[in-house]
Amino acid sequence: MKNIPLLILVTFIWVSCTQTDKNFLESKDAYFGLTPPGLTPEVFAPGIVSDTSWREHCQLAISPNGDEIYWSKFANDVTEQIYFSKFINNKWTKAKLADFIKDDLTLVNGQPTFSPDGNKLFFYSRNRPGGFGYIDAWYVERTETGWSKPINAGKPYNSEKDDRPPIITKLGNAYNMGRDFINNKEEFLKFNYADGKFSDPKTVSIYKDFSSWWPLFISPDESYIIFPSNHESGFGGLDLYISFKDKNDNWGHPINMGAEINSNLTERFPVVSPDGKYLFFMRHTKTWDIFWVSAKIIDRIRK
Repeated sequence: MKNIPLLILVTFIWVSCTQTDKNFLESKDAYFGLTPPGLTPEVFAPGIVSDTSWREHCQLAISPNGDEIYWSKFANDVTEQIYFSKFINNKWTKAKLADFIKDDLTLVNGQPTFSPDGNKLFFYSRNRPGGFGYIDAWYVERTETGWSKPINAGKPYNSEKDDRPPIITKLGNAYNMGRDFINNKEEFLKFNYADGKFSDPKTVSIYKDFSSWWPLFISPDESYIIFPSNHESGFGGLDLYISFKDKNDNWGHPINMGAEINSNLTERFPVVSPDGKYLFFMRHTKTWDIFWVSAKIIDRIRK
Protein backbone atom coordinates (compact mmCIF):
# COMPACT_ATOMS: atom_id res chain seq x y z
CA MET A 1 0.00 0.00 0.00
CA LYS A 2 2.89 2.38 0.73
CA ASN A 3 3.94 2.18 -2.92
CA ILE A 4 0.56 3.32 -4.29
CA PRO A 5 1.22 7.11 -3.96
CA LEU A 6 4.59 6.64 -5.68
CA LEU A 7 2.92 4.65 -8.49
CA ILE A 8 0.30 7.38 -8.93
CA LEU A 9 3.03 10.05 -9.08
CA VAL A 10 5.05 8.13 -11.66
CA THR A 11 1.91 7.55 -13.75
CA PHE A 12 1.01 11.25 -13.57
CA ILE A 13 4.50 12.29 -14.67
CA TRP A 14 4.43 9.80 -17.56
CA VAL A 15 1.00 10.96 -18.72
CA SER A 16 2.02 14.64 -18.40
CA CYS A 17 5.18 14.13 -20.44
CA THR A 18 3.29 12.12 -23.06
CA GLN A 19 0.64 14.81 -23.36
CA THR A 20 3.31 17.50 -23.69
CA ASP A 21 4.99 15.61 -26.52
CA LYS A 22 1.64 14.99 -28.28
CA ASN A 23 0.62 18.63 -27.93
CA PHE A 24 3.47 19.81 -30.15
CA LEU A 25 2.75 19.50 -33.86
CA GLU A 26 3.78 16.13 -35.29
CA SER A 27 7.34 16.31 -36.58
CA LYS A 28 6.46 15.55 -40.21
CA ASP A 29 4.27 18.67 -40.35
CA ALA A 30 6.18 20.95 -37.98
CA TYR A 31 8.04 23.94 -39.43
CA PHE A 32 6.20 23.79 -42.78
CA GLY A 33 7.16 20.13 -43.19
CA LEU A 34 10.78 21.08 -43.90
CA THR A 35 13.68 18.68 -43.48
CA PRO A 36 15.32 19.65 -40.17
CA PRO A 37 18.88 21.03 -40.26
CA GLY A 38 21.91 19.51 -38.59
CA LEU A 39 24.78 21.42 -37.02
CA THR A 40 25.22 23.60 -40.11
CA PRO A 41 22.76 26.53 -40.30
CA GLU A 42 20.39 26.62 -43.27
CA VAL A 43 18.05 29.31 -44.56
CA PHE A 44 14.65 28.74 -42.95
CA ALA A 45 11.55 28.33 -45.13
CA PRO A 46 12.77 29.89 -48.41
CA GLY A 47 9.89 31.54 -50.24
CA ILE A 48 7.70 31.47 -47.13
CA VAL A 49 9.54 33.28 -44.34
CA SER A 50 12.90 33.96 -45.98
CA ASP A 51 12.08 35.54 -49.32
CA THR A 52 14.07 37.61 -51.79
CA SER A 53 11.24 40.15 -52.14
CA TRP A 54 11.56 41.47 -48.58
CA ARG A 55 13.88 41.70 -45.58
CA GLU A 56 13.12 39.75 -42.42
CA HIS A 57 13.48 41.44 -39.07
CA CYS A 58 13.41 40.27 -35.43
CA GLN A 59 12.95 36.78 -34.04
CA LEU A 60 10.46 34.19 -35.18
CA ALA A 61 7.57 33.57 -32.79
CA ILE A 62 6.51 29.93 -32.72
CA SER A 63 3.41 29.01 -30.71
CA PRO A 64 3.94 26.59 -27.78
CA ASN A 65 2.27 23.74 -29.68
CA GLY A 66 3.99 24.58 -32.97
CA ASP A 67 0.94 25.25 -35.13
CA GLU A 68 1.49 29.01 -35.64
CA ILE A 69 4.57 30.91 -36.80
CA TYR A 70 4.81 34.71 -36.77
CA TRP A 71 7.58 36.94 -38.11
CA SER A 72 8.05 40.53 -39.19
CA LYS A 73 9.45 41.92 -42.41
CA PHE A 74 10.20 45.14 -44.24
CA ALA A 75 8.25 45.23 -47.48
CA ASN A 76 9.30 47.73 -50.17
CA ASP A 77 11.54 49.38 -47.55
CA VAL A 78 8.49 51.19 -46.17
CA THR A 79 7.37 49.85 -42.81
CA GLU A 80 7.96 46.73 -40.76
CA GLN A 81 4.84 44.60 -40.33
CA ILE A 82 3.92 41.22 -38.83
CA TYR A 83 3.00 38.19 -40.94
CA PHE A 84 2.00 34.65 -40.01
CA SER A 85 1.12 31.16 -41.17
CA LYS A 86 -1.06 28.67 -39.28
CA PHE A 87 -1.47 24.89 -39.52
CA ILE A 88 -5.18 24.31 -40.26
CA ASN A 89 -6.86 21.20 -41.70
CA ASN A 90 -3.51 19.42 -41.96
CA LYS A 91 -1.79 22.11 -43.98
CA TRP A 92 -0.04 25.44 -43.50
CA THR A 93 -1.93 28.52 -44.64
CA LYS A 94 -0.43 30.98 -47.09
CA ALA A 95 1.55 33.67 -45.27
CA LYS A 96 -0.47 36.83 -44.73
CA LEU A 97 -0.55 40.07 -42.76
CA ALA A 98 -1.70 39.76 -39.13
CA ASP A 99 -5.21 41.18 -38.69
CA PHE A 100 -4.44 42.98 -35.44
CA ILE A 101 -2.02 45.46 -37.04
CA LYS A 102 -4.17 46.35 -40.06
CA ASP A 103 -5.64 49.41 -38.34
CA ASP A 104 -2.71 51.65 -39.31
CA LEU A 105 0.06 50.34 -41.55
CA THR A 106 1.99 53.58 -41.27
CA LEU A 107 3.04 52.34 -37.83
CA VAL A 108 6.05 50.06 -37.39
CA ASN A 109 5.10 46.72 -35.82
CA GLY A 110 7.57 43.93 -35.15
CA GLN A 111 9.28 41.35 -32.93
CA PRO A 112 6.35 39.06 -32.07
CA THR A 113 6.83 36.85 -28.98
CA PHE A 114 4.40 34.37 -27.40
CA SER A 115 3.55 34.09 -23.72
CA PRO A 116 4.36 30.59 -22.37
CA ASP A 117 0.70 29.51 -22.56
CA GLY A 118 0.31 30.85 -26.09
CA ASN A 119 -2.70 32.99 -25.18
CA LYS A 120 -0.90 36.31 -25.66
CA LEU A 121 1.25 37.53 -28.51
CA PHE A 122 3.51 40.46 -27.65
CA PHE A 123 5.07 42.81 -30.21
CA TYR A 124 6.54 46.30 -30.41
CA SER A 125 4.86 49.24 -32.05
CA ARG A 126 6.42 52.61 -32.80
CA ASN A 127 4.43 55.73 -31.84
CA ARG A 128 1.15 53.82 -31.57
CA PRO A 129 -1.49 56.10 -29.96
CA GLY A 130 -1.83 55.35 -26.25
CA GLY A 131 1.83 54.49 -25.76
CA PHE A 132 4.29 55.90 -23.23
CA GLY A 133 7.41 56.27 -25.39
CA TYR A 134 8.90 56.04 -28.87
CA ILE A 135 8.56 52.24 -28.90
CA ASP A 136 6.30 50.33 -26.49
CA ALA A 137 5.50 46.67 -25.99
CA TRP A 138 1.92 45.78 -26.87
CA TYR A 139 0.05 42.48 -26.91
CA VAL A 140 -3.07 40.81 -28.25
CA GLU A 141 -5.09 38.12 -26.46
CA ARG A 142 -6.84 35.09 -27.89
CA THR A 143 -10.62 35.35 -28.11
CA GLU A 144 -13.29 33.08 -29.56
CA THR A 145 -13.08 35.00 -32.84
CA GLY A 146 -9.29 35.44 -33.06
CA TRP A 147 -6.86 37.97 -31.60
CA SER A 148 -8.06 41.00 -29.66
CA LYS A 149 -7.16 44.56 -30.55
CA PRO A 150 -3.66 45.64 -29.39
CA ILE A 151 -3.32 46.32 -25.66
CA ASN A 152 -0.45 48.34 -24.20
CA ALA A 153 1.63 46.30 -21.72
CA GLY A 154 1.44 49.30 -19.38
CA LYS A 155 3.74 50.52 -16.64
CA PRO A 156 6.16 49.65 -15.15
CA TYR A 157 7.06 47.58 -18.23
CA ASN A 158 6.70 50.45 -20.68
CA SER A 159 8.28 53.85 -20.14
CA GLU A 160 9.39 56.91 -22.06
CA LYS A 161 12.34 54.79 -23.27
CA ASP A 162 12.57 52.20 -26.05
CA ASP A 163 10.75 49.16 -24.61
CA ARG A 164 10.80 45.88 -26.51
CA PRO A 165 8.58 42.78 -26.09
CA PRO A 166 9.33 40.43 -23.20
CA ILE A 167 10.88 36.98 -23.14
CA ILE A 168 8.84 35.24 -20.42
CA THR A 169 10.30 32.17 -18.72
CA LYS A 170 8.71 29.25 -16.90
CA LEU A 171 10.09 30.65 -13.63
CA GLY A 172 7.69 33.59 -13.72
CA ASN A 173 10.17 36.19 -14.92
CA ALA A 174 10.07 38.48 -17.95
CA TYR A 175 13.21 39.85 -19.57
CA ASN A 176 13.44 42.97 -21.70
CA MET A 177 16.27 44.62 -23.56
CA GLY A 178 15.57 48.14 -24.77
CA ARG A 179 17.43 51.41 -25.09
CA ASP A 180 17.92 54.19 -22.60
CA PHE A 181 17.97 57.19 -24.95
CA ILE A 182 18.96 59.62 -22.20
CA ASN A 183 22.20 57.78 -21.41
CA ASN A 184 22.57 56.27 -24.90
CA LYS A 185 22.94 52.67 -23.80
CA GLU A 186 21.21 49.31 -24.00
CA GLU A 187 19.26 48.41 -20.87
CA PHE A 188 18.62 44.84 -19.72
CA LEU A 189 15.73 44.48 -17.26
CA LYS A 190 14.09 41.63 -15.38
CA PHE A 191 10.45 41.79 -14.19
CA ASN A 192 8.26 39.51 -12.13
CA TYR A 193 5.40 38.23 -14.29
CA ALA A 194 2.27 36.87 -12.60
CA ASP A 195 -1.42 36.92 -13.50
CA GLY A 196 -0.55 38.76 -16.71
CA LYS A 197 1.06 41.67 -14.85
CA PHE A 198 4.65 42.95 -14.79
CA SER A 199 6.21 44.21 -11.56
CA ASP A 200 9.43 44.76 -9.60
CA PRO A 201 11.85 45.71 -12.42
CA LYS A 202 15.55 45.08 -11.77
CA THR A 203 18.59 45.88 -13.89
CA VAL A 204 20.52 42.79 -14.95
CA SER A 205 24.19 42.64 -15.87
CA ILE A 206 25.25 39.69 -18.03
CA TYR A 207 28.97 40.06 -17.53
CA LYS A 208 31.14 42.93 -16.40
CA ASP A 209 32.47 45.09 -19.23
CA PHE A 210 30.80 42.90 -21.89
CA SER A 211 28.36 44.98 -23.94
CA SER A 212 25.24 43.42 -25.41
CA TRP A 213 22.77 44.51 -28.06
CA TRP A 214 19.08 43.79 -28.30
CA PRO A 215 17.43 41.45 -28.58
CA LEU A 216 18.27 38.58 -26.28
CA PHE A 217 16.89 35.09 -25.72
CA ILE A 218 16.56 33.49 -22.29
CA SER A 219 15.97 29.74 -22.07
CA PRO A 220 12.68 28.74 -20.36
CA ASP A 221 14.58 27.44 -17.31
CA GLU A 222 16.91 30.49 -17.33
CA SER A 223 20.00 28.28 -17.56
CA TYR A 224 21.46 30.21 -20.50
CA ILE A 225 21.12 33.46 -22.41
CA ILE A 226 21.95 34.18 -26.06
CA PHE A 227 22.55 37.73 -27.26
CA PRO A 228 24.37 39.68 -30.00
CA SER A 229 27.49 41.66 -29.19
CA ASN A 230 30.17 43.58 -31.02
CA HIS A 231 33.24 42.21 -29.25
CA GLU A 232 36.92 41.91 -30.15
CA SER A 233 36.57 38.12 -30.13
CA GLY A 234 33.97 38.26 -32.92
CA PHE A 235 34.08 37.24 -36.59
CA GLY A 236 32.35 40.29 -38.06
CA GLY A 237 29.75 42.95 -37.17
CA LEU A 238 27.56 41.58 -34.40
CA ASP A 239 28.08 37.96 -33.34
CA LEU A 240 25.89 35.73 -31.20
CA TYR A 241 27.24 34.90 -27.75
CA ILE A 242 25.94 32.49 -25.13
CA SER A 243 26.34 32.68 -21.37
CA PHE A 244 25.51 29.79 -19.01
CA LYS A 245 24.53 30.17 -15.36
CA ASP A 246 26.95 28.77 -12.81
CA LYS A 247 26.11 26.97 -9.57
CA ASN A 248 25.92 30.33 -7.77
CA ASP A 249 23.22 31.58 -10.16
CA ASN A 250 25.60 34.00 -11.89
CA TRP A 251 26.04 34.38 -15.64
CA GLY A 252 29.32 32.90 -16.80
CA HIS A 253 31.73 34.53 -19.23
CA PRO A 254 30.01 34.94 -22.65
CA ILE A 255 31.18 32.44 -25.26
CA ASN A 256 31.24 33.21 -28.97
CA MET A 257 28.96 30.64 -30.62
CA GLY A 258 31.60 29.89 -33.22
CA ALA A 259 32.12 29.87 -36.96
CA GLU A 260 29.12 27.60 -37.54
CA ILE A 261 26.79 30.36 -36.29
CA ASN A 262 28.75 33.57 -36.79
CA SER A 263 30.28 35.01 -39.96
CA ASN A 264 31.86 38.22 -41.23
CA LEU A 265 28.28 39.56 -41.47
CA THR A 266 25.97 40.47 -38.58
CA GLU A 267 24.02 37.80 -36.68
CA ARG A 268 21.08 38.83 -34.49
CA PHE A 269 17.62 37.87 -33.21
CA PRO A 270 18.25 34.46 -31.59
CA VAL A 271 15.39 32.26 -30.41
CA VAL A 272 15.13 28.57 -29.56
CA SER A 273 11.98 26.74 -30.63
CA PRO A 274 9.42 25.75 -27.94
CA ASP A 275 10.28 22.07 -28.40
CA GLY A 276 13.93 22.92 -27.70
CA LYS A 277 15.14 21.34 -30.95
CA TYR A 278 16.26 24.30 -33.07
CA LEU A 279 18.03 27.63 -32.78
CA PHE A 280 16.80 30.33 -35.15
CA PHE A 281 18.63 33.57 -35.89
CA MET A 282 18.86 36.27 -38.55
CA ARG A 283 21.97 36.88 -40.62
CA HIS A 284 22.42 40.17 -42.47
CA THR A 285 22.53 38.70 -45.93
CA LYS A 286 21.21 40.93 -48.72
CA THR A 287 17.64 40.06 -47.72
CA TRP A 288 18.32 39.50 -43.99
CA ASP A 289 17.45 35.80 -44.03
CA ILE A 290 16.33 33.71 -41.07
CA PHE A 291 18.52 30.65 -40.47
CA TRP A 292 17.92 27.58 -38.35
CA VAL A 293 20.26 24.96 -36.90
CA SER A 294 20.02 22.03 -34.49
CA ALA A 295 19.97 23.20 -30.86
CA LYS A 296 22.45 20.42 -30.14
CA ILE A 297 25.04 23.05 -30.98
CA ILE A 298 24.18 24.67 -27.61
CA ASP A 299 24.90 21.39 -25.80
CA ARG A 300 28.19 21.11 -27.64
CA ILE A 301 29.23 24.61 -26.55
CA ARG A 302 28.11 23.92 -22.97
CA LYS A 303 30.42 20.91 -22.80
